[in-house]
Amino acid sequence: MTVLVRIADPSADTVGRAKMVADSGIDAAPKKVDSTPTDGGVGSLAAIAAIRHAVFVVEQGVDVAIEWDDYETAAEHVLLVDEGRPVGTARVRRTADQALKCERIAVRASARGAGWGERLMDICQAIAREHGINECVLHAQRQVADFYRRQGYRVVSNPFEEAGIPHVKMRLQLTDNTD
Repeated sequence: MTVLVRIADPSADTVGRAKMVADSGIDAAPKKVDSTPTDGGVGSLAAIAAIRHAVFVVEQGVDVAIEWDDYETAAEHVLLVDEGRPVGTARVRRTADQALKCERIAVRASARGAGWGERLMDICQAIAREHGINECVLHAQRQVADFYRRQGYRVVSNPFEEAGIPHVKMRLQLTDNTD
């Protein structure tokens, strides 16, 4: 069974505790944090932190000091848990121009190729619609821009560097399917 966990606007204390155990491993980190905003287990912000640490810091070499930023407490965090195992995460937040920015999209290595990334993007779009937002934006690593193109996103910028990795800005206009 797959479970979707959503954590909106976590406290700075919760974010701090999750960051402290992120390098413990995806399956171990959630067990090291008490009083999380969800179940204190696989559905916690610690599981999200551990997936992001494994993907961005360990696999891609992003500096741990910039992986978590000032938007953590103002964003909504999404976690997919399959059969009790955290598999993927995303972070979304409203931008100044009223789009929903999809960020920190990550699927653990052992779960890739099974459609979890597509499912995360569908969830981000559903959250946008839930909030009456008709546009999603993201900064895609150039190496995975085709994945986002297949989801309907289009490139709207020249290449730029973020966290030492080449990126492009992409945008998706959501349509109203309520005919």
